[in-house]
Amino acid sequence: MDSDERALWMRWRAGRDVDARSQLVGRYSLWSRQVARSICLRLYGLGDAWDDCAQNALIGLIEAIDRYDPDRGVGFELYARHRVRGSVFNGLRHMRDRRMGALEDEGSLRVAERVSSLQAETEDPFEAFVATSIGLGIAFLLDASSVPESPGEADAYSVAERSEMTEIVSRGVEELPDRESLILRMHYYHHVPFVHIADQLGVTKGRVSQLHKRAIDRLREHLQARWVADA
Repeated sequence: MDSDERALWMRWRAGRDVDARSQLVGRYSLWSRQVARSICLRLYGLGDAWDDCAQNALIGLIEAIDRYDPDRGVGFELYARHRVRGSVFNGLRHMRDRRMGALEDEGSLRVAERVSSLQAETEDPFEAFVATSIGLGIAFLLDASSVPESPGEADAYSVAERSEMTEIVSRGVEELPDRESLILRMHYYHHVPFVHIADQLGVTKGRVSQLHKRAIDRLREHLQARWVADA
């Protein structure tokens, strides 16, 4: 554990610093997705269970962060793996109930949140349509890059093209300010609706929507700069 991470744990453990907690979530977000991916591949071959696996991995990660004590000398990933895996399995046990309508369709909710967030603030209907469409296009790229490649993909060219785009988008997300990067990771990589992100960050849903739009705008600028450089 490096000194920066130890400082984050001290801030979270001693003062319940929400910003420190958010940074810890950001540090271990991709690791928790890898744990979820290994389970999902073994049981479902990714498929339509991936959203549930990724989201529940994040839930387990947050629970582990809330309970972890670095002074006990056990590495965080070793400590958290059992809880993250358990959260993924618990989510899969309830998947059938959700499919039957026992719970709200959060996939549709997330799409509605994105459209609302990305509505352009302009009086020109054409400009508003174009700006919103571009924003939703970036959201589509994030969605596509969030799903791990399946071993069954045989088209080498398609796999290479997707890998390149995934790398560009992921790099753009990493270069965003911490909170904006965290919101995109939670929403697109872990499929968490804005309202739940707001609860985790201690802000309003409207504020999450604003930060989401700002992050998408920054990511668009990053992609445009990359495409111009490659032209």
